Amino acid sequence: MEALYVLDFFMNKNFKISDCPEEIRKNLKHGDKIIYRCEDKGNMKDSVGIVVGYPLPIERSAEFVSAMSLEEQQKFCEDQQIALDFFPTFKKKFKEEFPGSKPITARYNPLGDQIYFYFYSEDRYVFGDFVKNLRSMVGKNIFLFQVGARDMMRLDPCAKDYAIGSDCGMQQACLSYGVMPSVEVECVSLQGLDGRDLERLKGRCGKLKCSLMYELEIYQKECKNFPQKGSKIECPSANQNGIVSNFNIMTREVVLKTPEGMILRVPLSAIKPSES
Repeated sequence: MEALYVLDFFMNKNFKISDCPEEIRKNLKHGDKIIYRCEDKGNMKDSVGIVVGYPLPIERSAEFVSAMSLEEQQKFCEDQQIALDFFPTFKKKFKEEFPGSKPITARYNPLGDQIYFYFYSEDRYVFGDFVKNLRSMVGKNIFLFQVGARDMMRLDPCAKDYAIGSDCGMQQACLSYGVMPSVEVECVSLQGLDGRDLERLKGRCGKLKCSLMYELEIYQKECKNFPQKGSKIECPSANQNGIVSNFNIMTREVVLKTPEGMILRVPLSAIKPSES
């Protein structure tokens, strides 16, 4: 049985569902909503998942419960206004209590009559009486959900406006339903971008651009064909030795620094490792 992959609407986590009946799975489209069951802190609970129309590299599993009809999906979307109506109050009070935070949005879970409030912050908070007071005002069970920078862009209702004209990969990553990429500083070095201003390599979320991942696999493969940085190289045609300071997989050139301090750009095909 082919697996079904979903993004949880509230927890922002991906799950793999292996027990969805084939006659239901084949009719589900990317972006459709289903109800599924997963373990949360030792208890099984039902939640709403957004169907991802392609396989994901995850093993976190869940159980299929039912597919939501078009009418149920429409009602679910309309019910989100319940949470959004409370969000301005939450935003005002949360900012007063925790000035360094950024309230993002709110979502309503009709399965448990719960409201999730999302915020971004680099700090950790002790909520104390804040949750108790907010719960008494809202009259429902509430959850405060602290998210990272990339999840912040995924949840922010205005994120699509930020993405206009952006080359940071937001449309393919933050606004997708798949697994968020983890972009490390090593990606910058591997692609020869060490000398660039890091701020210019950051996306709208403030982290390194997801687009740095697009060609990473090619760079990882091609780099194996080049000598390591710092290794000593002979150039038979130029009768020169040098230390590898950099290389360019696009132009197939190796940048050498000679003992005299000269900088040479030599075709990869014209060099060989030095024996000395």
